[in-house]
Amino acid sequence: MEQKTITQHTALEYKRRVCLAMNYISQNLDRELPLEEIAQQASFSMFHFHRIFKAVVGETIAEFTRRIRLEVAANHLLSKPNDSITTIALHYAFSSSQNFSKAFRQHFKMTPSDYRKQKRKFGNTPSNLENALSLKATYAMTPSLSDLPKTNRSIKVKAEIKTLPEYHVAYIRKIGPYGPDTCEKAFNELCQWAGPKGLLNTGIVLGVYWDNPEVTPPEKCRVDACISLPSEAKLEDPIATQTLQGGPFAVCHFEVKPDQFQQAWDNAFAWFVDNGYECGDHPCYEIYYNNASEHPEGKWIIDICIPLLVKP
Repeated sequence: MEQKTITQHTALEYKRRVCLAMNYISQNLDRELPLEEIAQQASFSMFHFHRIFKAVVGETIAEFTRRIRLEVAANHLLSKPNDSITTIALHYAFSSSQNFSKAFRQHFKMTPSDYRKQKRKFGNTPSNLENALSLKATYAMTPSLSDLPKTNRSIKVKAEIKTLPEYHVAYIRKIGPYGPDTCEKAFNELCQWAGPKGLLNTGIVLGVYWDNPEVTPPEKCRVDACISLPSEAKLEDPIATQTLQGGPFAVCHFEVKPDQFQQAWDNAFAWFVDNGYECGDHPCYEIYYNNASEHPEGKWIIDICIPLLVKP
């Protein structure tokens, strides 16, 4: 019972701090906010903040910011009919009225001008500014945790807390968009090196994904294709080695097709947050148990390992 109370408290604390981040974004829609600044306002470590935000809110930080900017701008169109579209666009940190109009049309399925005309035609224009709906004020209020957007938690996650060892690994690092051209190339090179040495029969194959492609530009994302080494291993080849930190991890088990990895990560972090765990500041990684080409359904059998915060 005590452990359940602790995890519930931590889950609520995550939501409270995410609400602070949401509020800070909403109070600063007139400028671009660095991710570090948002994380600092909510007392989050930068390392996993983006994934935690998405697990709680159901949107990435960029998606949330863009949506709120457009919704507040739409309200501005109605509450201040004399303000030009260019004035509104620049006020909410769009680079031009053209960019604003394009984003607005994608979101509302009509141009800002048509939106303003249609709402005025059907009598939806506020009678005065005091009565105008202000989404900015709504998000700046003391948050009600129960009012957070409900995310889809229908998918069950097979997960447990484990103490994982340190892994001393040989690795190949590639930089570029996560996908076949980068990740498969890294693992193919690793296997070509490890195979003749018999390491594929004894080692554990891991993938360390240092960056979140929803935050880091895809061309700058780093992936390490790793294989664990026996303690007595002496390498003469010019290949890099590193030690992956051990300790308590949330280990989430999945069987996924190649196009389902991102959903698996989203589900893993949703489970992590819902169960009230706190992230450590070292990287997550994947452990691979098979080769999908040998699976009857073409699936990868993997663990996604999320480090837990170790409190002093």
